[in-house]
Amino acid sequence: MNGSDLGLPRSPSGRGMRPLAIAVALSAMLAAPAIVAAPMAGSTEEAERNRQLASEHLMQRLPAIRAALSAAQPGFVFLAGNSHAELLGNVLARRLPAVVNGGIGGTSARRYAAELDGLSVPVRAGVAVLFLGTNDILRHAAPLSDRTLGGFKAAASRSLEWLRANADLVLVAAVPPIGPEAQADRDPAAVAAYSAALRGLCDRHGCRFFDPFANLRDGEAGLTTQAAPPDGVHLRDYEALAADLETRLRALGDTVPRRPPE
Repeated sequence: MNGSDLGLPRSPSGRGMRPLAIAVALSAMLAAPAIVAAPMAGSTEEAERNRQLASEHLMQRLPAIRAALSAAQPGFVFLAGNSHAELLGNVLARRLPAVVNGGIGGTSARRYAAELDGLSVPVRAGVAVLFLGTNDILRHAAPLSDRTLGGFKAAASRSLEWLRANADLVLVAAVPPIGPEAQADRDPAAVAAYSAALRGLCDRHGCRFFDPFANLRDGEAGLTTQAAPPDGVHLRDYEALAADLETRLRALGDTVPRRPPE
């Protein structure tokens, strides 16, 4: 399957861009504060390249998600949220049938809620799994302020309402820890706060909160040594995350479709 099949932008050579490379570029674009002084030419070119890559990616993801939803079979698994959902979705689809990858790399809770409002779901999902928070804990947005955290809760609540209306069961993942490379741009103290916010929203909306990143929390609070450089945001091993999620979904029994025997 090539890059265009996955809804990913293509490189100038015509070959599909690697999903993790795209996610890193999106992460860099989000974390970069507004430039107030004249930057070096190299940094300007890199920022422009990241903006272009992000724009192409976002323009292609929504049509890809709409097409996948229109072809979905009842009881499908819907991966929703940011780049963790998008990168995981491509791996999980090799393990389970009927997976619709609704992840949008680089998206915040507010942006994702707005995009969900424009999606149509012809058939009901069996399970929806939501990943949010990584792009909402940026330091320049003061993530621990009442205003920013309150905005996150409101946006995440909108997404949960949409998912609850279109899926039999909604699972919500804790916010993953970040690597040391990311803490200049993202606040590790916000990881626990935003995870707690998601847990509270699950109690209100009848969803299940879980932490698939528990074994990655091996550093100081909110930090991990197992994130992928250079951004410190994305994981080194999405295969392991997919295996963990598959086990959790299999435990739900009939809620998740099984592949027919080969």
